[in-house]
Amino acid sequence: MHSYKKLKLSAIASACCLLAEVHAQEAPVVTPPAAPSAAALPTVRVTGERDIAQRAERAASTTKGSTPLINTPMSVQVVSQPLIEDRQANTLREALETVSGVFAGSTSVHEDIIVRGFPVYQSYRNGIRTNRFGPTELANAERVEVLKGPSSTQFGRGDISGMFNVITKKPQAQPYFSLQQQVGSEDFYQTHVDATGSLNADSTLLYRVNAVYEDAGSFRDFIDTKRTFVAPTLSWRPNADVQFNLELEHAKHDSPIDRGIVAVGNRPADVPRGRNLGEDFTEHENESTLLSLDGSQKLDATWTLRQNLLIERGRGNGLEYQHALVDDVRTVGREPRRIERRDIDTEFISLELAGTPTWGGVSHDFVVGAEHARSKRVFEFWTGEQDAIDLFEPVYRDAVPDTPTLAVDMTNRSKAWGVYVQDQISLTPQFKLLLGGRYDDAEETSDDHTGAGNTEARDKRFSPRVGLVFSPAAWWSVYGSYTESLSEANTDSSTPGGSFDPVIGKQFEIGFKTETTDKRLFTTVALYQLTKQNMPIYRGDVFAPIGEARSRGLEWDVGGRVTPHLNLTASYAYTTTKVTDGTVDSEGVIGTQGKRLYGVPRHALKLFTRWDQQAGGTQGLSLGAGMVALSQQEVDVENTAQIPGYARVDLMAAYKWRQSGLRWTAQVNMLNAADKTYYLPSGSRNEIAVGRPRTVLASLRAEY
Repeated sequence: MHSYKKLKLSAIASACCLLAEVHAQEAPVVTPPAAPSAAALPTVRVTGERDIAQRAERAASTTKGSTPLINTPMSVQVVSQPLIEDRQANTLREALETVSGVFAGSTSVHEDIIVRGFPVYQSYRNGIRTNRFGPTELANAERVEVLKGPSSTQFGRGDISGMFNVITKKPQAQPYFSLQQQVGSEDFYQTHVDATGSLNADSTLLYRVNAVYEDAGSFRDFIDTKRTFVAPTLSWRPNADVQFNLELEHAKHDSPIDRGIVAVGNRPADVPRGRNLGEDFTEHENESTLLSLDGSQKLDATWTLRQNLLIERGRGNGLEYQHALVDDVRTVGREPRRIERRDIDTEFISLELAGTPTWGGVSHDFVVGAEHARSKRVFEFWTGEQDAIDLFEPVYRDAVPDTPTLAVDMTNRSKAWGVYVQDQISLTPQFKLLLGGRYDDAEETSDDHTGAGNTEARDKRFSPRVGLVFSPAAWWSVYGSYTESLSEANTDSSTPGGSFDPVIGKQFEIGFKTETTDKRLFTTVALYQLTKQNMPIYRGDVFAPIGEARSRGLEWDVGGRVTPHLNLTASYAYTTTKVTDGTVDSEGVIGTQGKRLYGVPRHALKLFTRWDQQAGGTQGLSLGAGMVALSQQEVDVENTAQIPGYARVDLMAAYKWRQSGLRWTAQVNMLNAADKTYYLPSGSRNEIAVGRPRTVLASLRAEY
């Protein structure tokens, strides 16, 4: 263990000794909530104590207007910062584990998260889609909003089953500083700093800085991670009607791509959980820089003008192995791949007018806007001579392989324009009608520099959205909605025929929402049918369409305070999926008709609960426990193998006190406390991720 790690362990041990000196209870203190980003989207106002499931009355991912969640015809779940902290979730995948209908796929370059039966590859930041490779950063996240179903009416082209919107922390006038140190199993170390305050006397210029350094090993052989992240933010608020936020993020993530293990027969191979089918010299580096500017001008008591600008640059490279099990069911064939360039450049700009006018004696929550986005992706990798390794008795090589063969050298460019309008109309105090629509014009070209040919596609489409809410009382409502969505253009120069029709999503949803009269506990029940047309799947070296797939389900989410001392977040999802229009290629090898989609358990129960010695959990002892229970999942869309169902239990204990003018929090989490063996699918029987074994995370945080 190097000196930096020894120093951190010493600091943790010294600070924890202060626990014995605690002898007085202090007044509750609350970490400053995020300031409202009027330029981005309406924010969730969070007040009072730091409950694990804070009651969010509004969410930016609903209508882009100011309508309360209980009066919106859609299912939206908000993962609060206290819940993220209580569970010590360091990745987006971990943060979303309590949300119904959301499941983690395998570890890879993308997040690989499945929502309502279909994979979601992009995440959003303050309502704008990001295209970075590598994990989504949570160090500067105030909360994560999950919108189920198609969302292109508000947010443009994207994955049709849902979206994740990370709302970032904004500067505060009140000075605040936090230093947290985490240590854990497998040499996990992470340091996090959060600081905010004013830069001038009249508090019109504010700042906030979040920074993280992480150095971690893994239970998986040959996997080590180094991560740095820094996110400074400036806010200019000359008066109550004008606000601008300038945000910069720079992230560097160094960690080999872990392709997991393979299936033998219809189950994951019975090998040690740490077994890696690559080599100890594999590597992968992602580096990204993001700059955003959002602003708002309140025109009068009714109307607000908002604008957003985002520029993003991402670079990636590394060495990895692709592998597949051969017919003798113990030999794994491997191909080394040197990724020379995995680059992406993105620009986005939007202008939006939002207001709450009264027209014809009827109240409206109205939004109209236009946006333009363009991106350039460059992907180049080289391959080497194939080799083999024994699945059960691997003998690893000593030398780094040569990769002399250019396999892919491709440049993709896209441009998209969109205009949208949405209006939630209060027909009566009980009935609210939502009408919306968006017109997209998107172009995408793919240039293959190896001489395989170029492709292009252009999609023009209007996507409607309609919903109705009936609320006979302020504390409950029922709703119904229909939504369509346009996903990314389907172009790939390695695909015979060049391009496919655009991916279209359609969803019907009905639901029920209720909240307690004190607004401490909120419940959503949703029943939906979602179809995805022209859905492509990856078949080794090319994409192939499977026609149409359908997902149907029932979802239940509840979150908030049950008693002054007990908080609860729980969900259940019943999900069925089916390929309703499967296709077979000329050799008849795809065979997906009638099959289930991968990575989707029919039953999923999730919960996390926390008991506080003192109401609100701002002082004293807190104890928590969580569970994720999933039924059997398919490994791939051909249903050639299955992942057995499992139940995983997590435990948590924390103690909060005040000493020497500081607020301290000492916390320990035990993840997978029963050390259950479980797996995560990727869509291929040759890439099955292994769930982590029993893991302990300890943290100490000082705030003032």
